[in-house]
Amino acid sequence: MNLRRLLTLALSLSRYLGEVAMLHFYQYRYRAWRTALAVLMKQLQQFSLMFVTLFFIFIPQLIIGVFYGLGKLVSFDSHDLAIKVAFGFVLLQSLLLQAVKPAIMDTAHRAFHPTLLRSRLHQYAADWLLLLACHSLFIAALILAMSIGIDKLWQAPQLPGFMLVQWLFALALLYRPQTLLSAILVAFVAIWLVATIEIYLAVILLWLALDWIRPRLRVTLPQPRLNLASFWYYVIQASPWMLLWRSGASLLTMWAGLIIGKERPDLLHYYTLVILLVNQLWWSSLYLDTNKQVAGRRAYWRGLDVYSQLVLSQSLLIYGVSLVSWLGGVLLLNGEPFSLAVILGSPLLMWVVQRHPQRLAVAWGSFSVTVMMIKVLFL
Repeated sequence: MNLRRLLTLALSLSRYLGEVAMLHFYQYRYRAWRTALAVLMKQLQQFSLMFVTLFFIFIPQLIIGVFYGLGKLVSFDSHDLAIKVAFGFVLLQSLLLQAVKPAIMDTAHRAFHPTLLRSRLHQYAADWLLLLACHSLFIAALILAMSIGIDKLWQAPQLPGFMLVQWLFALALLYRPQTLLSAILVAFVAIWLVATIEIYLAVILLWLALDWIRPRLRVTLPQPRLNLASFWYYVIQASPWMLLWRSGASLLTMWAGLIIGKERPDLLHYYTLVILLVNQLWWSSLYLDTNKQVAGRRAYWRGLDVYSQLVLSQSLLIYGVSLVSWLGGVLLLNGEPFSLAVILGSPLLMWVVQRHPQRLAVAWGSFSVTVMMIKVLFL
């Protein structure tokens, strides 16, 4: 009898300690998430202040624009437009969630999570809860679905299907980045191959399911000998995200321009200029990332007496990708001759960034306002 009581007491104590450990684990994940987001916002402080200063009056319109785009998935005149809106949303959410992924997963300390709690179930549960807290576009779609009502929601099955695509894309971003990249590529190609939004979502879901179960691929790239030409290869290989997010952001802004061109073709020439200026900001800020690599190896390159050539190659790299982005925007959006002002002003912006990196936002903002004022007042 005493043995039974001892076993019962031990079992109760074990459950209590397990619940306490579980509670502490969730509290830790929440604190780690808040700390990581605070660090991220501090890193983006310069740009966030600039955007708030210049565009704060448009923030309500941006929120309205999100719900307007989601509304196009429910009620639309053209399946082609609905498909393009769906692709734009999944690309946008991928960029936003990739930025906060380290905070969601606590990447810096994830290897230590099993020492706090052995069960992986709670680890994944914490991931999903924090993902939901950061997934603003999914929350917006959920709000729209709730406002429509369950009875009427089944009359527009593309919205629940799109929400499922949103969530699976987010999970692929967290756990299977290769699946995410291939799914984005398939979603982009399928835009011109499918006829309806329902088929489009079904194709994406099928690809996500098939690609999720395939074994992960390990690609081994050749390693060239370190020299001035191969230096940037190693920099990009070590930090590919600095190019990927800028490429995605540039494509997203141009994609938005294509949609605006169908909805309001009379205003496209203004939006084209804004899009080109925003893309100029993305690629000009590349100097802030690459300069960490250049400054960190300054003594090495000066020892080889090629430091000035390295700085020149850095400027040529940034100006080159800026030119490619500008050309893409002009060709896709039928840019007018005045759009040359953007690419012609890039060397001046680069000159300011090289000498005063902390003034990038101010320099770009001043340049953008000047260009837009000239466009509105004289052309």
